[in-house]
Amino acid sequence: MRRGPVFLGRSYVYWCERCNVPLIQERCDVHGEEGVFRIEVTPPGDLRFAFERDLALIRRVFLEHYGVDVGELFEGKIVLLNKIPGEDDAYEIIFDGFIFGIIKFDPKELRWKPGLKLEGAKLLWERFGKEMRKWVIIDEGAIEPVRNGANVLPIGILEAEESIKVGDEVIIVGGNEVVGVGIAKKDYAQLMAGEKGTGIKVKRKVGGGGRCLSGRRASIEDVIKANLSGIEEKVKEAREFMRRIAERFGLPVAVAFSGGKDSLAVLGLALEEFGKGFAVFFNNTGIEFPETIEYVDEIRRELEPRGIRFVVADAGDAFWRALHVFSPPGMDYRWCCKVTKLGPITLAIKEHFPQGVLMFVGQRKYESFKRFKQGRVWRNKWVPNEIGASPIFHWNALEVWLYIFSRGLKFNQLYKKGLDRIGCFLCPSQSLAEMHRLREEKPELWAKWERELERWRRRFNLPREWITYGFWRWRRLGGREKKLAEALGLDIPAERFWEPVRAEIREEEGRFVVRFNTVINEGRILEVAPILGEVFEGGRLIRAGSVELYPGTNVAIAPTHEEAVRTYYLVKRAYECVGCGVCVGKCPTGAIGIDPRRKKILVDPGLCTHCGECMEVCPLLKIKNPEEGSQL
Repeated sequence: MRRGPVFLGRSYVYWCERCNVPLIQERCDVHGEEGVFRIEVTPPGDLRFAFERDLALIRRVFLEHYGVDVGELFEGKIVLLNKIPGEDDAYEIIFDGFIFGIIKFDPKELRWKPGLKLEGAKLLWERFGKEMRKWVIIDEGAIEPVRNGANVLPIGILEAEESIKVGDEVIIVGGNEVVGVGIAKKDYAQLMAGEKGTGIKVKRKVGGGGRCLSGRRASIEDVIKANLSGIEEKVKEAREFMRRIAERFGLPVAVAFSGGKDSLAVLGLALEEFGKGFAVFFNNTGIEFPETIEYVDEIRRELEPRGIRFVVADAGDAFWRALHVFSPPGMDYRWCCKVTKLGPITLAIKEHFPQGVLMFVGQRKYESFKRFKQGRVWRNKWVPNEIGASPIFHWNALEVWLYIFSRGLKFNQLYKKGLDRIGCFLCPSQSLAEMHRLREEKPELWAKWERELERWRRRFNLPREWITYGFWRWRRLGGREKKLAEALGLDIPAERFWEPVRAEIREEEGRFVVRFNTVINEGRILEVAPILGEVFEGGRLIRAGSVELYPGTNVAIAPTHEEAVRTYYLVKRAYECVGCGVCVGKCPTGAIGIDPRRKKILVDPGLCTHCGECMEVCPLLKIKNPEEGSQL
């Protein structure tokens, strides 16, 4: 099940009434504290600026439902979007000092829908009146009950707009003033016929935070001017953190640069603090947006002449090779990160910084509960030769963007196309809304991924909706996904399995016999057998430690159940290895390498100490194997 954002308590954004701009502090650098007020927003309050494509989406969604163009309300204004918990993507819309409403993506209907706060509804009615769609006018006797939360009965409706259908959001007007917003439980004809029962179910929570201002125009430059001291305070603290951590660990310094806004902010801070003499790591997962590759290359060309070293950890086609072994990745099954990110990064660090590296990363506590719990400095067991640290851990997205704009940093143009986050184009953590945006913006990329999903759909004998509604994003469906499948009338298995190499372990006469679903290949097993112990080869037998494997058959024998499981793991790794390289970085003696042609691990018997540490980090065992469960 997809987790919601981390909850960090009540969330606010400050607003300057005179500048008509948001503030990251309690005072405006232009007008002081006078006219500054606080807007309570839905947690976690990771607000960002709306780009032109975002505004175009909002205009389209409100036009489709209410029949009016709200674009003039935003003209020349600073508009913020606040991502809020929901069934899929949902955003609060904030401008002119108040929360206007929301847009949310309906995972059942696969389309965006609008939602008005009371102040937003009043603004629309004052501007458009009966030119709008989706309104009812109630008699005077119903006004106070509706204001107090009572539902609207058809008998109390004097007039209604003809397009109203069951389930529509409707503005409720009394005495030419908006008194509420609700959801239609009957269509127009039923409402006007005075049928019994609830006509409009009134929303209880439609109050918007803040004050609806007159609407002074403002620009990004105005926002920066009003927030300059707050921005510089954030920068000062982040730079001091970077300096202190660099001195504490005494390791070579690098910045992890993904091409996204957060890593750009960290790169900017590093340039301010260190100037030069540090490295920039870019991990090309092989499933990046083309624009990201071009953008990173552009930044590289600008910075290399300034003494900044670029290191590329390139996963090549690792994802597409691994897909056949792992099956499609999921939110609860993110093998893709280990194969395309942590493995290549581990190998790159081992090559360029064999003594280790201090990696400054653009992680923020607002992004997930896991990152919040992880803290500001950490060691990643999957990348043992790296210490990670986040200078912007406590920043929200609004502060990140203010820093970027205040420094005039060149950012990835994908943000202007409505993408909320930049990363792998087929990431299973994306929402349904993001999937549909990908289909619209990058049909060639979506078509490539859809072809692969179609192969797996047929292999698993699943309905077409497994792709359409994004059920592929889970290996085990959560409660929300099960309810969606039920609502759609779909038969989607609660869990999917894909294990190319399987084994059955049984105790027979005091020994544990492992029977595989495949034949043991002598040549391949000898390449990895030292992991289990000293290797002896003779006749039809390979002995690795205390385990006996019989090439040409599907049988191995172990003295204990634990050794039998390790044998299964060995054969699994031998055949299913995709050469991600995670174990290479973990090996304390450097005994493991990757065959460049086959992209599979090879073990040097002269260096291997049989410690088994490579077993502890292999994605095949720690993520894929159902008995092991997810270690994410």
